[in-house]
Amino acid sequence: MADELQMVVVQAPNSGVLHVYVQGNIEERAGKTIILTVHDIGTNHKSFVRFVNHPSMAAVKEKAIFLHVCVPGQEDNSADYIGEFPSLDQIGEDLTYVLDKFDVKSAIAFGEGVGANIICRFAMGQPNRIMGIVLVHCTSTTAGIIEYCKEKVMNMRLENSIMSDGAWDYLLAHKFGGEGKSRQEYIEELKGTLNAKNLSKYLLAFTKRTDLSSTIGTKLEQVDALLVTGSKTPHLHTVYTTHKSMNKKKTTLLVVDNASDVMQEAPDKLARSLILLCKGCGVLSGVAIPGMERQRTLSSSMEEADRPRRMSVTQPQLPPVPSN
Repeated sequence: MADELQMVVVQAPNSGVLHVYVQGNIEERAGKTIILTVHDIGTNHKSFVRFVNHPSMAAVKEKAIFLHVCVPGQEDNSADYIGEFPSLDQIGEDLTYVLDKFDVKSAIAFGEGVGANIICRFAMGQPNRIMGIVLVHCTSTTAGIIEYCKEKVMNMRLENSIMSDGAWDYLLAHKFGGEGKSRQEYIEELKGTLNAKNLSKYLLAFTKRTDLSSTIGTKLEQVDALLVTGSKTPHLHTVYTTHKSMNKKKTTLLVVDNASDVMQEAPDKLARSLILLCKGCGVLSGVAIPGMERQRTLSSSMEEADRPRRMSVTQPQLPPVPSN
């Protein structure tokens, strides 16, 4: 994984330093699509590197350069983060400095989980730097009353940079919901690679998130967006809430059946939807869509590109939202 990545340090006013892992030759960026990514809690840039390396992304990989942003202190075996950890808003603001560092005027922005929330904030503040956004398991609201009470207790420990048993359980629920065969393996891997103090700071920043649902529709009204979730994910209702707030003419909703972690469990479906979004934004027009049985000409590919962003990839029957 490491042999094709170049790590670049970006100075940013809120985060201090951001480590950006470049996948692709940045010197060849002219004529290529730039895709900026931000990861979820409990992981780092490697989750996106694995997705980009999936066979269904091979054609995109040839035509795009990925800038994988690692949230402060979330690198493997990172030293303790010193100073006040930035808020999700502040990390979003710092993404401008990442694009400036690489002399990129605009990009496709792609986030998962908390990273999707950060991407949202960046896009809302700098819509002119965004061609389109991909939001996997995006939460745009603050916590409900039950979650809030749990967070209130948990934050007492997180404030002291301590990952308590409750914090690890919260992270498991965020990742797997009520399922997950490899829950203990996941926690053991986290403890072996991520700095627990730094992880607690990122988790605390998420629990203190501000609400986006009341303004996201207005501020992203002209932004092409792809919202992605799985039918088994704990984030399903929050994604529906986000979708409800957005411009339906510019927003596609993909709900993957029988999936929780879409990036790992359904990379082919996610890759297909990503390509369709990019085509709708006027980039990756020559990239074939995975699953097509015959090659399309460039002209026919571009004709098809105008359709997907105008309708949902799936038309789910929305379950009732439980009251708190």
